Parts: sequence; C-alpha cells; structure tokens
Amino acid sequence: MRQFFSWRIWGAFVALALLAVGLKFVLPASASKDAAPIGPTPRTVQFISLVYAAKPSNTFAMDAGLVTGSIDFILDGQRTMHVYAGTPGDITCPDLTDIAKCVVLADLLGDAVVWFALVPVADGLKVELPPIVALLDDGIAQLSNGWHVPHASIVDRSCPQETSSMTEFIRDFGPESTTIVDVAKQEITQVRCSPKVTVGTSG
Repeated sequence: MRQFFSWRIWGAFVALALLAVGLKFVLPASASKDAAPIGPTPRTVQFISLVYAAKPSNTFAMDAGLVTGSIDFILDGQRTMHVYAGTPGDITCPDLTDIAKCVVLADLLGDAVVWFALVPVADGLKVELPPIVALLDDGIAQLSNGWHVPHASIVDRSCPQETSSMTEFIRDFGPESTTIVDVAKQEITQVRCSPKVTVGTSG
C-alpha cells in the first residue's frame, strides 16, 4: 500500500495523464490531415425512378447534405418513397412542386433510403449526369462525382470522333463528356462528347 501511494508512483500517473492530454490535442490535427478523403464520397445508385410529385413536410430542409424533417416521393399510384430525417441526399431539381419534372436516384437497404439524389429529368425520360471516370465490375460505372451507376452492356458513344471502346472514350473524351441515364431502364445507355469535340480531335 505504501508503495502505491508513494510520490514516484503518483508522479508516473501524472506524467501518463499529461502525455494522454498532449496526444489528444496534437494527434487529431495531423492524423485528420493525413486521413482526409480524396475526391467525392462514393454513392451507390440501386434505384432510379421518375417522381410524379414530391411532398415535403413542413420542417423539410437540406442541412449540410442531410434531410431535416422528412419528404415523400410519390412514384406512382402504388409506390411512395419516404425519406426520413438524417438521410444523406442531394437535390438539384429546381422546383419540387413541378409535376413529373424530377428523377430520384437512391441507394436502398430493403425499403429504407440510405442515400438519394433528386435531379431534373431531361427530354425522353433521360437524366444527364457527370462523366464516367472508370468502369467497375458487374456492369457498374463510376462517375466523376463519386456515384456508382449501372450501365448497359452496350453504351452508345455519341461523338464526332470514333472510339473503339468505352475505355478509349473515357480516356480520350471522358473529362468533358455527359453521361445519359435511361430512367425506364435504370441504367446508363449513352455517353456524349463535349460540343467542343470535332472530327479529328481527341478532346
């Protein structure tokens, strides 16, 4: 007992406590700098549908990429997607009150929405998305915004300059191209070169 309460033992405890406090304040700054994520957060798109109408709650808002309140997406007469508070999301559709003017892309866990994006619909029931940066396994394309979206087995490459494959298209024209999703098919069906590309150029 005397040894436990000796000044040397207490001194050792104090030194350890000071070291722990020092590490608490010093390490997070450098560790967070080293561990900072590079590029956008990967998001899996499992579900794509036209939204007939959006019904936000009275307290609905997007706060730092998270839902406050709640919002319902009415997909058709039988299906409504409910998005709860705290769900990560991204809304670029300009007016939620417009009928059938938005498309929802979502990552689902059963019926629960893990993440969603609400984007404007283009002519022909299509969605225009950022460029493809990589082709992943199982028919998935990674976009420049981090989204992982299914693609058709044959993707139409709309470009004045011909390419022999999607890999070549991504390499030569990808950074400024547009990715087209067919909402009915729920997959990428076309990639389109930037209007700046002309015959005989490579980006």
